[in-house]
Amino acid sequence: MFKAMPQGAGAEWRAHWPVVMAACSGMGLSTIAQYTVSLFIEPIEAEFGWTRAQIMSGMIITATIGVLCAPLIGAAIDRYGPRRFGIAASLAVPACYALLGATSDNIWVWRALWFLFALSTILLQPAIWTAAVTGFFEKGRGFALACVLGGSGFSSIVMPPLAYFAIEQWGWRMGFAAISLFWLVLVFPLVTLFLTSRTDRDRAAGTKSERGPGRNFGFVLRHVILSRKFLQVALAGLLIATVVVSIVTSLVPIMSANGIERGEAAAIAGMLGFASIFGRLTVGWLLDHIEARFLAAIMLCMPMIAILLLTQMPNSVPAAIAAVLIIGLALGAELDLLAYITSRYFDLAFFGTLFGTIGGFVTLAGGMGPVLLNMIYDATGSYTPALLGAIPVSLTAALLFLLLGPYPKDVNTGIALH
Repeated sequence: MFKAMPQGAGAEWRAHWPVVMAACSGMGLSTIAQYTVSLFIEPIEAEFGWTRAQIMSGMIITATIGVLCAPLIGAAIDRYGPRRFGIAASLAVPACYALLGATSDNIWVWRALWFLFALSTILLQPAIWTAAVTGFFEKGRGFALACVLGGSGFSSIVMPPLAYFAIEQWGWRMGFAAISLFWLVLVFPLVTLFLTSRTDRDRAAGTKSERGPGRNFGFVLRHVILSRKFLQVALAGLLIATVVVSIVTSLVPIMSANGIERGEAAAIAGMLGFASIFGRLTVGWLLDHIEARFLAAIMLCMPMIAILLLTQMPNSVPAAIAAVLIIGLALGAELDLLAYITSRYFDLAFFGTLFGTIGGFVTLAGGMGPVLLNMIYDATGSYTPALLGAIPVSLTAALLFLLLGPYPKDVNTGIALH
């Protein structure tokens, strides 16, 4: 279960830390909707009279397009490198998110704008940011991935209070614009200056990458994506993302429904990021020392504790704080575990394709889960039934990871087919 302390990680960091920084900012951008959309639910509901499920329906559009396009974008990343996709995303995504504030009172206009935003997020797959560092880091890969994916933790700290402030000061329409401008100014310069990968450097030098995929997408689809182990990882990712993302995107409404004042709920939700970053960095370090499937099983059972706190102590601010911190730890572990497991159980030459596919499933869960959660709220007037239903889902995801078995012996030159 335990492995020896890795050597050489320091040299990897000295050489490639700017890539990690740029990828981290891009990962934060990829959560632009995840940590802000719940703040828009109540003001939009008040202005247009739409149900909460209708307001969140745009995320289904994003999820559907994401899951359909993710494998192909991942294959393109393997072939061309992540740099060009990252630069395009840093421009297109903020622009399209800002346009959501231009909706009319016609729900189909709202959904059309979400469709446009969904098209831009095709360029924003987690595989872009993780693929940039997996080729540069071997000994310290777990911690490097944790730092990249920690960008989402930064987003979860900054976005709820920023969105709340912008909406209170300028209204919800300008709130979309303010959030988008923040990410454009932060991400575009860093990605343009520093984001690269081995594939990008080989292409710029005019040399053929030795790490480039030697088989086409059809081969990877038949022999890897449809293999038992890969489907097991993808299903586990889908299940745990359904639980964690659904709760995260609706934290403020959940706490408000429990009787906690909305401004206080937004402040509590801001603590999510600190726990997420701590969990991500801790899990990233542990991944370089402990077999990932055991760590995954432990971390993915944690949402159950948070759910019990939210449902059994609904009016308690301390219980809400504890629940948010626990959910933050699980959130910090989620993508980090999926990225690391993908890099260890399957051939790195196909990492973009494979993690892009898993990212598509996570995106699907991120779109479908919040809508389902709010549909149950609309039907019952409470979030409790949906939250309690998430407990067996978390247990199933943990079990799927446990059943993966030990790492393949030579993952970089052979493909896990079992």
